[in-house]
Amino acid sequence: MFWRLRQRVSRFCKDFAALPGVLWEHGRAARKASGKSLLGQASEMIALRWGKGRLAPDEYYQYCLFDDRRFSPEQKRTFLGRHMQYDLWELFDSWSWHAIANDKLVACSLFEALQLPSPKLYGFFHPIRRHGALPIVRNGAQLGQFLREQAPFPLVAKPVLGMWGKNVYAIERLEHESDELVLVNGKRMAIADFVAALEPLVKQGWLFQELLKPHPMLLELCGNRICSVRVVTLLDPAPIIISTLWKVAVGNAMADNYWEPGNLVGPIDPETGVVGQMFTGLGLQRRNVSEHPDTGEKLVGITLPNWEQTLELCREGTASLPGLKMQAWDIALTDRGPVMLEVNIIGGVRLPQLVVDAGMNRGPLREMLRKHRYM
Repeated sequence: MFWRLRQRVSRFCKDFAALPGVLWEHGRAARKASGKSLLGQASEMIALRWGKGRLAPDEYYQYCLFDDRRFSPEQKRTFLGRHMQYDLWELFDSWSWHAIANDKLVACSLFEALQLPSPKLYGFFHPIRRHGALPIVRNGAQLGQFLREQAPFPLVAKPVLGMWGKNVYAIERLEHESDELVLVNGKRMAIADFVAALEPLVKQGWLFQELLKPHPMLLELCGNRICSVRVVTLLDPAPIIISTLWKVAVGNAMADNYWEPGNLVGPIDPETGVVGQMFTGLGLQRRNVSEHPDTGEKLVGITLPNWEQTLELCREGTASLPGLKMQAWDIALTDRGPVMLEVNIIGGVRLPQLVVDAGMNRGPLREMLRKHRYM
């Protein structure tokens, strides 16, 4: 209990110390846009940081909560900050279950056992770990040999304990003459450079798996890359879907994560699978985008394929993980139907709140928090 209080106080002090810099960076533009004084913004940031949602100063501007025309005081208090994720973990989860979501090799094995569609596994790079009949490479020399002689291209390489889509390589093919890997975004890497890039994370391991092909409809709309659906669920006690959104990759991005510059995100109607307004950016830099920048095809208003099947797979997966009461599933809509990419613990609160311009402390999640005597 004392450790938890100490952590909370430490985080609050760090956010309070960061407030002047954040106010200096964003406050004048926010004042111009909303008419709210700098003092008014500062006092509101402190109140929201100290409140149940524990909103950090930068998050205040990301959600444009300075704008009283868009948000009432009560609506502002429903927004949850990133620090709340620690509380949600403690409230909702059995910590021993975290390994299932955090370790992508374990998660893929579970999906296979549950007969949930998932990418095919091609190989694993780790100094000591084994995984049944899956081909294993132990060092850089063996990895180079695997890529030149055994790897079935195209494929994806990702760190087993990776997060936020970082350090993910989508590889189209191997050019034997130049000994180079050609990535899906057109960039090239010598195999020696690729091996050197992977070796610093070898102790956590690297997974090589199938590069999925998008559904024909999405291939036309977004190009030849996976743009996944994020479905956030609660287990209380039956699966409840509380957020559905679509992440769309743009330009040279190899993954659809929103932190990649230019990538898009938008809400999905959970009942129909119809896509709402897509956008890019945060805060006052946010702008609506209705057509895919690369293809020119309209995204807003389309109905995503295999939608009910996608939701049913998420319900099935959620019910199979009783130690995780709040889950975020990433699903690829492919040429062979929905495929489970991964399950995340909580999954972050930013995107589900951004896409609907509303806080998550409402509806089923609010009731679940009340049951745990948090709110």
